[in-house]
Amino acid sequence: MRGTMTLQRVREYIIHHRLVGDGDLVVVGVSGGPDSVALLHMLLQLREALGCRVHAAHLHHGLRAEADRDQKLVESICREWGVPLSWRRVDVARMAGEEKMSVEEAGREIRYRFLEDVRRDTGGHKIATAHHRGDQAETILLHLIQGTGASGLQGILPRRDRIIRPLLDLTKTEIVDYLEYHRLPYRIDSSNFDNNYLRNRIRWELLPLLEQRFNPGMVDVLCRLAEVMREENHYWDELVREAMEEVVQEGEEFPLTVRVDRLQPMPLGLKRRVIYQILRRAGGRRVSWDDVERVIGLLSQRESGRRVPVSGGRWVRKSYDVLEFDVEEKAPVDFCYELEVPGRTEIKEIGLLLSARLLSAAPTVAAGEAAVFDWEALKKPLIIRSRRPGDTFRPLGLGGSQKLKKYLIDKKIPRSQRDRIAILAADDEIYWVIGHRQDERGRVTPDTRKFLEIRASHVDK
Repeated sequence: MRGTMTLQRVREYIIHHRLVGDGDLVVVGVSGGPDSVALLHMLLQLREALGCRVHAAHLHHGLRAEADRDQKLVESICREWGVPLSWRRVDVARMAGEEKMSVEEAGREIRYRFLEDVRRDTGGHKIATAHHRGDQAETILLHLIQGTGASGLQGILPRRDRIIRPLLDLTKTEIVDYLEYHRLPYRIDSSNFDNNYLRNRIRWELLPLLEQRFNPGMVDVLCRLAEVMREENHYWDELVREAMEEVVQEGEEFPLTVRVDRLQPMPLGLKRRVIYQILRRAGGRRVSWDDVERVIGLLSQRESGRRVPVSGGRWVRKSYDVLEFDVEEKAPVDFCYELEVPGRTEIKEIGLLLSARLLSAAPTVAAGEAAVFDWEALKKPLIIRSRRPGDTFRPLGLGGSQKLKKYLIDKKIPRSQRDRIAILAADDEIYWVIGHRQDERGRVTPDTRKFLEIRASHVDK
């Protein structure tokens, strides 16, 4: 009866959490280990009752000599059980080095990419993984050690997007009992005992210590905490979603920008959750408590241009009244072109097109769309260039000279945009900070006889 009762519990868990729908094709990650073999077998037993189909997927990590035998076992099981199988061999160690990740993190990243590829290729609807209660407890402890907020305390979810965990309510002992009852073959991954991996140290050292010295029901306590936090977070999610709509703006240059004036007054608890979600949306794989606190500290900085690092090699920068997320440091844009007069000059580096023509009478132009100069008062040749250290000009109508850098700061031009501003100049004289202000030199006067009109427009790069 053990096998029947366990199978019934899994079926009820799947139905309760709506993990599988009628007609779903479920891609099952099968490593050859006990958990994944049990998962595949259970879903095959339940597929008629659930109205689903099953497709197996196996990833050869290229890390262990016995991995070939793991794959052969999976192939043999799938042939015997009549299950279609997709597999792939990858070099996890090489990827970890290339992407500067731990082998453990790289393995997880590649595994989910592979499963998603198989799901897409097969037209699958769900991806099933074999996480159980022991994995849940380890994950909670792992998050606590690494530093987490409330979302980290909910641990592994029964369902996250297309990924489902049908065995999450079973213990390891129940899974092994099921395997023995049905006499199912499986292999033990030797890397599960390698204490170079943090999760393994939690599994074999920390968790047993907590059970022996503090509470024999530690796994149950941690799993109950995950359930409680999942419900708590469900309540908060709606509040966070509404707050995100209010403060987050999609940007062209940065994936996300956030309005400081709306984020700063929020209650601290809500603010932390909003920042956490923004960091996740901006591409953070492992968002930590420190990441969130650094961004909160940045909010209170009065000086524009300050930035803080966050996980994943990213930066968050304060630029006047917004926070720019997912900032990557880029080399300054450097360009220099001779202006075609008359003619068109394209500045490919910043997607700018300038059209110049000479006129005998002053044209009528709208402010910001074009600029008009006294052709005979300008030095030649005219060039369009990027800004340079020490640039100084005489802003039209302001009187006196001013450092270009100070002018842009006073105008609250974000630092990220300053290097993308084009300058009309000749030798050491600046005539126009394009899109912003002309210089006193070259301005039109009552004595002007020949006019230079320059129109600026943006083009797709």
